[in-house]
Amino acid sequence: MAGLNILFPVAQSVTVDGKKVKLKPVQLQHFDLYGKAAAALIQLLNGASVAQINQYAEKHADELREVLKVTTDLGWLARRTLPAATAVQLLVAVVGANSGFFASALPDMVESLNTAISSSD
Repeated sequence: MAGLNILFPVAQSVTVDGKKVKLKPVQLQHFDLYGKAAAALIQLLNGASVAQINQYAEKHADELREVLKVTTDLGWLARRTLPAATAVQLLVAVVGANSGFFASALPDMVESLNTAISSSD
């Protein structure tokens, strides 16, 4: 794996209520929290109605705020006062930004592993 190039994700921005919000790459220490929230959100979005999405946001408000705390540059008050639907939209943007990074990194990782495995044979 000596030739492995490590990718460093670049933060992206979205606009929420006329203000730029930076979407941060997920850190390893928050990967479990992010993974649970992202998996639940993706499962929900597979055929959910608007009412179900709003119910999810209200039921999981604390979890959404916690994920947005570590994946955006929103302050405490901004996270507390976000409308539920906006919090869900923001999490969708965070998942999209991070999954784009994972998707671009995955082929390089697989190629490096295959090279390492075949050279050890």
